Amino acid sequence: MYYPDELIEEVRMRNDIIDVASSYIKLERKGRRYFALCPFHNEKSPSFSIEPSKQLFYCFGCNKGGSVIQFIMGIENLDFLEALRFLADRAGIVLPEPDDTKEKEKSILRKQILDINKEAARFFFSALAGKDGARAQAYLIKRGLIEKTLRQFGLGFAPRGWNDLTKILSKKGVKNELLLASGLSLQTKTGELVDRFRNRIMFPIFDIRGNIIGFGGRVIDDTQPKYMNSPDTLVYNKSRELYGLNYARQSKSKRLLIVEGYMDVISLHQAGIDYAVASLGTALTQSQAWILKKYAEEVIIAYDSDSAGQAATLRGLDVLEKAGCNVRVLLIPDGKDPDDYISNNGPEKFKNLVNGAISLLDYKIRVEKNMYNLDTIDDKLKLLNSIADILAAHDNSIERELYTKNYAQEYGISLESLNNEVQKRRNRQISRQKPYSYNKNMSPGRTFLEIPQIDTRFGELEHILLVMLCNENRLFDKVSKKYGLDAYIDKSAKKIAEKLYKRLEQNKTCVFAELLNVLEPKEASYLVRVAETNSGLENTDKALQQILNKLEILKLEDMQKQTIERIKNEEDGMIRQKLGLEFSKRAERIAELKRMA
Repeated sequence: MYYPDELIEEVRMRNDIIDVASSYIKLERKGRRYFALCPFHNEKSPSFSIEPSKQLFYCFGCNKGGSVIQFIMGIENLDFLEALRFLADRAGIVLPEPDDTKEKEKSILRKQILDINKEAARFFFSALAGKDGARAQAYLIKRGLIEKTLRQFGLGFAPRGWNDLTKILSKKGVKNELLLASGLSLQTKTGELVDRFRNRIMFPIFDIRGNIIGFGGRVIDDTQPKYMNSPDTLVYNKSRELYGLNYARQSKSKRLLIVEGYMDVISLHQAGIDYAVASLGTALTQSQAWILKKYAEEVIIAYDSDSAGQAATLRGLDVLEKAGCNVRVLLIPDGKDPDDYISNNGPEKFKNLVNGAISLLDYKIRVEKNMYNLDTIDDKLKLLNSIADILAAHDNSIERELYTKNYAQEYGISLESLNNEVQKRRNRQISRQKPYSYNKNMSPGRTFLEIPQIDTRFGELEHILLVMLCNENRLFDKVSKKYGLDAYIDKSAKKIAEKLYKRLEQNKTCVFAELLNVLEPKEASYLVRVAETNSGLENTDKALQQILNKLEILKLEDMQKQTIERIKNEEDGMIRQKLGLEFSKRAERIAELKRMA
């Protein structure tokens, strides 16, 4: 770790895990726990749980667990330090520069990339206003954009020269390594640096804090590819960003509208529809879906109506549904995109379309209807079976009932028949699912998560010992005397014990969630798993003694096996007699310990 333990713990404590997790997943309280569909693996029944009093999460399906830090690492796909910075920003905590040399270098490089991105944006903006950008200006004006909008979104132009931007940045002292790391320059086979973006309208990509993290470039002729984006860098990851979100999150509207491209977002904002965003040249990702849920009560998809657009919409619906978003689909007449529709019909009519967006179920069934000729009995039967499949997969029972009644009436079949088919399919789905309802005595479920290599005999017991020690720090003197660091057999448990013992030796307290701060994700998950699946153990002196006794029995049994082998191979009668006495004493001790169990 590169930050003091106390600072890491402050970041953890200032980020309540319920508050953080509820911005990504829909939590439902059951007793002292909250449950949800796990964001880390596919499932139909909620097996992901959070215990607020301990500030820990655990999934009984995939066995992933930890504190709020491990949650953010997993859901945002961040390393430990990135997750810590993410949570520190959320809590308004300013982190100092890290002590580790490599991390310092990364931190400096991030700042340098942001600085040269700002310089590049100024260059592109100036080029658009100059004579080289005349054709690009004409294109943007023809698309209906006004100067205020161009300034708001920082639109620019990359001249057609091979290295115009690279030369300017180099003259300002920017080194080649930084130009390449930023993605603004490419290296040719001869080693020369050239501009990545040439002869393109430039769209700066902002993060939610207003930093320019990358660029998108669009041609104004028939050159391919039509769009080009910055590569992933230290400051930019296209799967975790949404174009226009820096403005859309400030909207008074409680909805977000997802469209396909930069121009659609910009035109919509100019028309007063200031809640539009776009994914960045990729299919909608789970990370983007969680971000959308965080900033909106309702998410509306407005992709193209062609076959590719329909496929993208269906994929997006599944991703958004998994994230727990309230989703609807906007259908634009005549297959127009939002920009074209607003140009021809005005913003008010477009807002009416948004208000009339159809539900997720309606859209899925509408797509199915377009695949069949309903004049034939065979196709009608296929459609109704498809409708039954779609309804069965939908979790909201109220919506399922309403839509079942509606479609039974629309296609002239009895409600009972369609209900039976839907229920039959749901039962099949449920039977394929392993139940993960919480039971404190349940054994671990299927393991999707990579876990540490655990000793089959000592591993779990030694991890239980560490959990108990975290929950009852007062037991440290007793444990350390009877089971010091040298006593640990399991490598993972010993690694954790070294960190815990060091802290407790310094007379510092350490709660369970705090220990997880200094563990690798797989170590943290396994330790939480052990805690959850052995939660019936009371943290008392008696329970602790039972664990120590079991560990002593295992070690004595190993010694007995070694003694038997030595007796077999020993020729000296006196030594064999001595070994026999040792064996007898250990056998008495094992019997005594087992009686105490």
